[in-house]
Amino acid sequence: MVVACQIVLGVSRRGCAFLLSMVNYIIQLTILRLGPNLSQQDEKLLADMPADVRGVEARFNLKGAHTIFAVCPNTDCHAHYKPSFKNGSPIPIYPEICSHKEFKGGDSCGTKLLRPRNINGVTVKMPIKQFVGFSFKHWLAGLLSRPGFEKKMDSSWESCKTGFTPGEMHDAIDGEMLQNFNGPDGKHFSIGGEDGRYVFSLGLDFFNPGGNKQAGKKKSVGMVSLVCLNLPIDIRNQPENMFLYGVIPGPNEPPLACLNHYLTYLVDELNDFWSPGVRFSRTAEYFYGRLVLAAIVCVVCDLIAARKTAGFASIKHTQMCAMCHCTRKSHGLGNTDVHTWRRRTKQEFLDAANRHRAATDQKERKAIVDETGMRWSELLRLPYFDPSRFVVVDAMHNLFLGLIHEHFEILGIRLDNDDSLLVVVDIAESIPPDSYTHLAVHEQRSMKRLIHTLEAPMVADLKTPEGHSFYEKRFSRCHLKTLRLACELLNAPALPATHAKKTKTFKADYVKRLLAWVCVLISGYLHVLTTYNVPREPPRMRTGHLASNEGTF
Repeated sequence: MVVACQIVLGVSRRGCAFLLSMVNYIIQLTILRLGPNLSQQDEKLLADMPADVRGVEARFNLKGAHTIFAVCPNTDCHAHYKPSFKNGSPIPIYPEICSHKEFKGGDSCGTKLLRPRNINGVTVKMPIKQFVGFSFKHWLAGLLSRPGFEKKMDSSWESCKTGFTPGEMHDAIDGEMLQNFNGPDGKHFSIGGEDGRYVFSLGLDFFNPGGNKQAGKKKSVGMVSLVCLNLPIDIRNQPENMFLYGVIPGPNEPPLACLNHYLTYLVDELNDFWSPGVRFSRTAEYFYGRLVLAAIVCVVCDLIAARKTAGFASIKHTQMCAMCHCTRKSHGLGNTDVHTWRRRTKQEFLDAANRHRAATDQKERKAIVDETGMRWSELLRLPYFDPSRFVVVDAMHNLFLGLIHEHFEILGIRLDNDDSLLVVVDIAESIPPDSYTHLAVHEQRSMKRLIHTLEAPMVADLKTPEGHSFYEKRFSRCHLKTLRLACELLNAPALPATHAKKTKTFKADYVKRLLAWVCVLISGYLHVLTTYNVPREPPRMRTGHLASNEGTF
C-alpha cells in the first residue's frame, strides 16, 4: 500500500514514513487485543516492520542501480571519482584530493573532495559535492521486462524494410538519417536477427529549482535523460518510460568542457551497448535471454545546452552554424541562399575536437576554438556519433515555449503590422567595427557592450516599467561619446526637448533615443513613442533577402 502511494500517487518520503508508522501502530493494537503480553513471534513481527519507505522499495526491487560519484567542488574542474569498497563494507571510499589534470603534464587540481560526517556515532568521510548517476543497463533491463514493450519496440523498424523514400514523415525512424543508419557490422542497424536494436535521444537541460525569477539569486541544476525512439510516440515521453541518468548539481552550470565529466560514465555504458552489445539473461519476449544493441542518434537540448553537450562554440562565435561553414563575415544573418552553404562533416569535427583535447595549455585551446568553433565532447567517443547530423531542433523550447519568436527577434526578422514585409536588422552592419576605431580603448569596449545589448531579445522587457528601467540603467553605463555615435549611426529618432530653454544634450537623452529606436524598429510597440511624443517615422533599416516586397512600417 505504501509503495503504491509513493509510486502511483506521488506521496513524499515523509508522508510514506507516517503511513508506515500508522500501519505499525494498527497492527500493534490488533495484537494487544489478544492479551497484554506479546509473544516472541509478535515482537519479531513488529520489529521487522520497516520505518523507511526506501527499505520497502529495496524489497520490491524498485530502486534503480546507481553510483554516487564524488565531484570536485572547484567550479573550473568538476572531475568525477567513482567509489571503491573494501571487504564487502557498505562504506564508500573516495580519494581525498582531486588529482585531475586538465592538460597533459600540467598541475593537478588539488581541491579537497571530502569532509567528515558523523553517522550513528561513526565518523566517515563523505564527498563535499555529489552526483548520483543511474545505470542505463539496469533501467533498460527493467523496460524490456515489462509485458508488451519489447514487441512494440521491435515492430518500430517495419518502415525500414521498404527503404527510405522522401515524403511525409510520421516519426523519427521515417527520417533519412535513421533509414540509412548502419550498425557496427556495416548492415542497417535494424537488421540484427534475434538481437534487439534500439535508438535513443539524449536530452540535457538546465533549470532554476527555485523557479524562473527575474530578480534575486539565480541557481541552475541540470537534468540528463534518455528517451527510446522505438517506443510509440504517445508513450515514449511519459516519465515512467524515460531514463533519468542524473541531476547535475548546482548552484551554477558547469562551464564549457566541464560538462564532459558528467557524461563520461554514461558514454562508457553506451559504448558497451554498441559493440559487442549487452546480453540480458531474460526479457519479456525471450525467456532464455537476448543480446541488445543501443545507440544515441540525436541530442535534444536548447541552443545553449546543445552547444555545450556536442562541443560547439558559442552562438556568438564566427562559426555560428553547427551544420555548415556559414560565418558571420562571409554570409551574415540575412543570407538565405542555401546554394552557397557548404556542409560541415563528421571528420572535420573529429579533427578539430581531437586537437582541442590534445592541446597543452588554455591559450592553445582558445586558438583552436577561435579557428574551428569546436571543443572536445565526450559524445565523440561514440564511434557513430556525428555532431553535424545528431544535434536537432528542440521542439519543446522552440514551439511550446515560443522561442522561435524570440530567435527571430535576435536575428532582427519580423513581419510588419500588415504582414506584408519581412525586415532584417543587423546591428553589426549598422555599426561596423571600423566606425568606432577613432574612439578611446575604453570607449570601444563600451561600444561592443552596447552592440551586444542591442542584439539581445529585450522587446518583451521594454513593455514593462521594470524592464524599461533595467535597460535604461544598462545603457547609462556606456560612455557619452559611445551613445552619441550609436545614435548617429543607427539614425535613432530625436526626442523633443523636455524644457523650452534646453540646448545641451545629455547622456540620458541619448539613452532615451536608443530605447525609442528599439521600440520602433524591432518591436512595433509604441509605448515609448507615446510617452515622449516622438513622430512615428521609422528610422533607417535594411531590407534583407527574406523580404516579400519593398515598403516601410
